[in-house]
Amino acid sequence: MQHLRRTVIGVLAAVLPLTALAACAAPAYNVASDSSEHLYFKVPASWHEMSPNFVSQAQSLLARSNAGAVGGTYTWSRAYAAATSPPAQSLLEASNVPAIYASVQNMKLSLRGVLSFDVMRDLIFPVTPSARQEAAAAGVKLPGFRSISYSLITTKYGMRGINELYEYDIGGRPDAFDQTVLTNANTTKLYFLLVQCFQGCFLSHEQQIATVVRSFTVRGP
Repeated sequence: MQHLRRTVIGVLAAVLPLTALAACAAPAYNVASDSSEHLYFKVPASWHEMSPNFVSQAQSLLARSNAGAVGGTYTWSRAYAAATSPPAQSLLEASNVPAIYASVQNMKLSLRGVLSFDVMRDLIFPVTPSARQEAAAAGVKLPGFRSISYSLITTKYGMRGINELYEYDIGGRPDAFDQTVLTNANTTKLYFLLVQCFQGCFLSHEQQIATVVRSFTVRGP
């Protein structure tokens, strides 16, 4: 009996420090949130939040799209990347590391009147067949398009929208975009999440990116 008691004590002495270390370990993900909209999503803890200046530059790149000033005024926005100081262009093209951009906008009446699932799909790049035909007719060259997956979203909080994973070739290399767009029941708000990087980068970070996208939740004000 004494031998058994000494064995149990020895095992506990070895295990308890490991348990304490596990309890104190840093979380694998942090949470990005907009409290006023009850919006949140997970971000890998090792990724970096970008500066307001970076976000402003990214929004300048988006200015002519419905995800930019054309669509409405920003009330909240954040950007993250798996690098310390990537260029703002990495949110839209030619990134060797994953980049995240998220925003909330009060939509302009002009967008509210035409918003549809197809408009959401074409929010920043032409994705639907009709939009790509129009772009080609206008001389816009966006080669190597591939639609990988597409789904409609409806939530118990009254949100509706789309998620689409697609690729375009940038500099001869496939570039992957995972895009989520939501609006509220009154079609007054636009909620946007984009995760982007080259195909090889995307595949190597596939599990992390899936966690980011699946965790994107909006309850609304």
